Amino acid sequence: MEVIFMNMEIVQICDITLAVKFALKTKTNIEYFPFEYERSIEFLFSKNKIDFLEKNYKVGNIEEWFDYCLKLSLEDIKILLPVSSKNLNIPNDLNTEKIKLICYFKNNLILYFTPKWKKTSGGWNIIYTAHKYENSINGKFKFYDNTEDFKNVLSKIATLADKINFPNFGNTFRKAFNILNGESFENIRNTFYGQTLFKMPEINARLFYSAKISNVFGGMGSWNDSPPYYAHEKGLESEYDSLSEELLTQIRLALLLNNARTLVTFSREMNCLRILVSI
Repeated sequence: MEVIFMNMEIVQICDITLAVKFALKTKTNIEYFPFEYERSIEFLFSKNKIDFLEKNYKVGNIEEWFDYCLKLSLEDIKILLPVSSKNLNIPNDLNTEKIKLICYFKNNLILYFTPKWKKTSGGWNIIYTAHKYENSINGKFKFYDNTEDFKNVLSKIATLADKINFPNFGNTFRKAFNILNGESFENIRNTFYGQTLFKMPEINARLFYSAKISNVFGGMGSWNDSPPYYAHEKGLESEYDSLSEELLTQIRLALLLNNARTLVTFSREMNCLRILVSI
């Protein structure tokens, strides 16, 4: 049985991005399938943050938001996300304002949306606030396929999991490795966090699913719960820290970098890699 600890913000933003890109490419209505814990999703366009608006505007669901963006001549959508973190608890923190949707419109208009998650009865209410993006993206862009790096860290961290007597995690990491290495996954549900894998190339689907099952960071029962203490007892704390940090980085890159063409730049302000997903 798989246990997934993926950050809900990343899950939702990946879903929204996939759905928008598919709708734009096929010129069809957007199809977004929320999780049960997503009680409501709203988008706020504030005249205080977007100078061309005459009044505030709020939409109450993904479909209305997409239609409104089309009226503004939406052309593309990307994700902005730091992929490296020293704190392994950060992947599950909400409302850090480091995860953004970037929407590109005609006439050089760029808006970015930051999510705010609020706990409510039976789940969460999410509000995305629009901001006008004034700065250009600096830095040298490069293309990067992280499949081999991902396989490398999965192999090493699986061995470490066995050494500290956590074979369940070792098996999880090996399963992710084997999928990247060509193992059949026909019986795996053909979805990625609720969204259909829109006829993605096979390697992309493998990267997505490998990232999904190997992201075992979280709270109680996760890879960063008891394992670090056992690693410390065996004198493997440094190896645990370095491999866990590298695994988190490769998971983020696999989720976002390999949608097809992805631009990577280094942000001095964030002191971390940022990735812009382009399917």
